[in-house]
Amino acid sequence: MAARGVRWPAAVLIAALLFLSGCGRSGAPGDAAASPLRNGDVAPDFEMTDLGGDTVKLSALDGRVRLLDFWATWCPPCREEIPMLNELHRQYGEAGLSILALSDEDAAIIQEFASETRMAYTNLVDASTVAERYGVLGLPTAFLVDREGKIVETFFGAKPRAALERQIRTLLGLEPAA
Repeated sequence: MAARGVRWPAAVLIAALLFLSGCGRSGAPGDAAASPLRNGDVAPDFEMTDLGGDTVKLSALDGRVRLLDFWATWCPPCREEIPMLNELHRQYGEAGLSILALSDEDAAIIQEFASETRMAYTNLVDASTVAERYGVLGLPTAFLVDREGKIVETFFGAKPRAALERQIRTLLGLEPAA
């Protein structure tokens, strides 16, 4: 009986730690087991609506480096990354970086949240079909796509800023940061 009492709290602790490390599955960047897509694959094209009602097509952004960030307002690691993504957008947007935040939440919820948090980058709604095509199993999940439309890195869970920024600078043809 005592052994059962010890197992239950341990299971709750493990589940809590997994949740806090990401909203779902978490793994190393490029972990092929989590996605049917591999680095070097062409990113599947999609067409979605942004919060302003405009249509955004991934392939229309060819020639730009793209960060596809699958996220949700209820996901703590997703929320923590917003300031970093805002900074990257401001710093590299004019140099050729497009950040696309993809969520399957209701547009009104995303709109309110994006306004409150001052999200500076493009938010796309109704992403469930696209998330399925990309093999997204947990949040946040991100795909870094080069100017030709090929996936160069996949991030499961929180994105390490230094590694992400280094890759963005390289893809944009900028000198390494000092």
